[in-house]
Order: sequence, then C-alpha cells, then structure tokens
Amino acid sequence: MRDTLTRGRLAEHPLWSRALGSADLHARTILPVVVSSAVEDRERVPEATWLERFSITELVREARAAASAGIAGFLLFGVSDRKDETAMLASERDHVVPRAIHAVKEAVPDLAVATDVCVCAYTAHGQCVLFGADGADAPATLERLGAIARVHAEAGADLLIPSGMLEGSVRAVRAAVSDDGHADVPVAAMAKLESHLYALHRHAVSAIPITERAVPLLPTDDAEATRARAVRDVASGADTIIVKPGAPTLDIVALLAASADRPLISYFTSDEHAFLVAGSEGVTDPTVAERELVAAARRAGAALVITYGAFALASS
Repeated sequence: MRDTLTRGRLAEHPLWSRALGSADLHARTILPVVVSSAVEDRERVPEATWLERFSITELVREARAAASAGIAGFLLFGVSDRKDETAMLASERDHVVPRAIHAVKEAVPDLAVATDVCVCAYTAHGQCVLFGADGADAPATLERLGAIARVHAEAGADLLIPSGMLEGSVRAVRAAVSDDGHADVPVAAMAKLESHLYALHRHAVSAIPITERAVPLLPTDDAEATRARAVRDVASGADTIIVKPGAPTLDIVALLAASADRPLISYFTSDEHAFLVAGSEGVTDPTVAERELVAAARRAGAALVITYGAFALASS
C-alpha cells in the first residue's frame, strides 16, 4: 500500500505523532463526543444514559479534562436541528460543529480534534448519500463532503473522516482541502464492515432511522474486499485507515498492518461499549475489560484506538 507520501500526514502531524510515540494505552485513545446547539448543558441519550450530547461550553470543559488526562483527542460528531435533502447545514460555517472545533482548539490547542465528514445526520432520509431525480447522486454527495471538509479544516480540525463509505470520498475530501490551502490536514479512510453494532450512535446524533443502506458496507466474510478498498483509498490520498467495529475486525487490522505503511485506527463503537457498561452491573470490571480490548487492538496493529472508554483507561 504505497503512496507518494510514504507514511501519510497523520504520522507527520505534531499532535498525532506525539500520540503515536506514547507507550501508554490511554495516550493513544480518541474519545467520540457529540455536540448539539439544542443542548444548554449536557443531555443524556435516552437509549443509553451513559452517552451524552454536549453544548459547546460543556464540550470545552470535557476537552480540558481529556487533555489533562492525557487522552490523544476527540472525534467530534454534530446533531442537526435542520434536516433536508442536501445536508446544507453540515457545510455552513456557523453550524455547531465548526464552532465547536474552533472553541476546543482555542481552549485546548494540544488536544487533537478529528471530525466526522458525512451527510447522514443532516438528511431527511438518514442515508450517507444524497438523492436526485434518478436516485443516489454520488457526484452531488462528493461535492457536499468536500464542502463540509473545507469548513472543518478552516475551523482547525486535525483529522477529517469521510465515514459514509461512498467510493471516491477520500479523493474528494483530499482535493477539496488541498485546493483550499489545507493540504497538511490528514484525511482518513473508513473501512466499515456490515454490523449491527452501529445503532446507538445513530440515536446519539439523532439520525433518521433506516432499514437498508443506500451505500453498502464491506462484507464481513471477505477480508480481501476490505484490503482492496484500503489500497484504493490510500492511493486516493488517505493518511490513515479506520477499521470499524473494533472487536469483530481485529483480524482485519492485523491483515492491513502487515502491508500498510501508515497508521491504522481501530474504532470500538458505542454499541460495543454498551456491553461493557452493562457488565459493570455484574461481576465484570468494565475498565479492565476495556483495557484488554484496547490492548488487543494495539497487538493487532492499531496505532490509535477510538473508544468511549478513554477516560476510564486514563484513570486506571
């Protein structure tokens, strides 16, 4: 998996490279967070009361705590209070996400901020692609993803993640931010496998429920399909590959680590974390279990790990 930029921009980035050089598990973790302009303080997600949506003020407070704990960074998601057919809100400069990026970077410049670049939480149909008169409109979606990425990069994002699995999204985002003077911002490729472990996140960001995906995910029984997609995305300018969900894909991480020349990121979803939270009501110590999972991801070859247990690891 070779590209003209041998190790990718993530490995060269001052904040991410510091995390990549740490021997501590928690220093290699990225905490997913959800920000909403409709929240005055903090709001628990009814389907998972350990999950919260933050106001920008509370997000900054959480960022200061994360930086003090030695966590590598945030993965920022936004809640849309206006859904339409074109996801226009997602690319507006005064939307809550770019404002949150700016606020966090101004208050805690040493905390890295990754952002989700997708349209699903902003559309009236909940899909990761826009639609036109003839059905799914990939060109319009790629254009919107580029516009979202430009706004996030301008606000100070340290990693852009086109997460919707639409073919060509890495190239579109890389071209958009490079043309806009932000060629140094890393772009991630997402290797998202078919799974039932994504439901809670959609509740957290208030995405419209869907029964079938208009953009297919990678098959669970075909590791070669994931490897081939990763190769194409690296050739398109990806600086890292995120593999999701976490536990079911450790073999995929190991497969990619054997040939990739840039950092890999393992993503443990909110649904996966929910199992650990439920275990805390019995005899299982969720923090110990979390540490074992993160350690397993690191052994498999993940350089960084996205997990809701980042604070627990930092305090253990």
